Amino acid sequence: MSHKIVHTITRLDKGGSSENILLTVTHLARQGYDCSLIYGKTTDPPVELIKEAETAGVKFIPIESLVRSISPVCDFLAFLRLLVLLRLLRPDLVHTHSSKAGILGRWAAWFLNLLSLITNHPYLIGRSPERRQSPIIKIIHTPHGHVFYGYYGKTISAIFVLIEKITVIITDKIIALTKGEKNESLAYGVGRAEQWEVIHSGVDLSVSPLVRLSVGSLNSTNQLIHQLTNKLIVGSVGRLDPVKGYKYFVEAIPLITQSPITNHQSLKFLIVGDGTERENLQSVICNLKLEDKVIFTGWRDDVEELINLTDIYVQPSVNEGMGKTLIYAQALGKPIVATKVQGIPSVVKGGVTGILVPAKNPQALAEAIVKLAKSKEIRERMGEEGKKWVSETVDGYVRFSSERMLHLIEKLYAELLGGKVKC
Repeated sequence: MSHKIVHTITRLDKGGSSENILLTVTHLARQGYDCSLIYGKTTDPPVELIKEAETAGVKFIPIESLVRSISPVCDFLAFLRLLVLLRLLRPDLVHTHSSKAGILGRWAAWFLNLLSLITNHPYLIGRSPERRQSPIIKIIHTPHGHVFYGYYGKTISAIFVLIEKITVIITDKIIALTKGEKNESLAYGVGRAEQWEVIHSGVDLSVSPLVRLSVGSLNSTNQLIHQLTNKLIVGSVGRLDPVKGYKYFVEAIPLITQSPITNHQSLKFLIVGDGTERENLQSVICNLKLEDKVIFTGWRDDVEELINLTDIYVQPSVNEGMGKTLIYAQALGKPIVATKVQGIPSVVKGGVTGILVPAKNPQALAEAIVKLAKSKEIRERMGEEGKKWVSETVDGYVRFSSERMLHLIEKLYAELLGGKVKC
């Protein structure tokens, strides 16, 4: 009889978290696990990945009331719905993802565990332990990067920390994407060291963007290529939201263009992505009269190809659990300038594959970018080290590969459920 696994996430969108969850449940279903995925209201789902998971046998169960924003009514209804679903599905293991689904999902599983212990207690109802019908549900949580700073004000952040400190007590295992996330969470008093496992988000580097470039799949980037020919390109990809720190990157741009860089007229800045900050960022660039220097592309389907066009890759985040684009950039031999927050130092080797700077510091960002812009030798050296770093083999798998992520997740499940890894 196969083990029943239930995953739950607040939003099943086109972000890296959703992609990794869908990859995981698809793999588990193919390995013979009975997998269900409970998710909240979604406006932009990754349709192709969902179809692949459904073909593998994964059951998808939406909850309209499971929303990202704090809503006492919706949250209570979502909790009740989770209770009913878990009661019906009777999983052996519940794996929650993200803050809202992580809190509600874990407490729903714990409540059912408590109910199971009460109804099956031999001293209360005279039944022997051998006749118990409801096994204890194992509970795993993956935060996908903590929200203890950078997202909210001090009061709300403190409440999140307190809730997580309490909820971690009922959690069997917590998965951090990086050692940085684990260490920072422990420093906030969340959990014990033995509760934490580090499992990187899987990044598919099996088909290199360089290969796609060589077979002529750059039709959608032709216009950009024309604009960027013979330019030194400083690029970044991400959500244009406050936590991603693009405000500080934009503030660094005039400092860079005013610095004594050799032939700085050849500099171009490429910002790929969209979000709540885009209009403000474009306004700042317009006021600085730097429209000829900065290109905002919006969301693109050819992100890896655009990363490949850059000479320097920048990640200015205020908080970042891991940063998958940093893996792609290093795999493509790009030197990195990034902030020294949460998981980034676990992904970028400071002084080796890139330069790490303090968050919210335009001057530091500018100085690091200028240093790389002035020296092709440093750029090439860091780029080569980046390629080596992300392609290193660990325990028989490429360090940041999807295969390693899936192996480590299934290994953890086997340890909790009692069994062997099938893959």
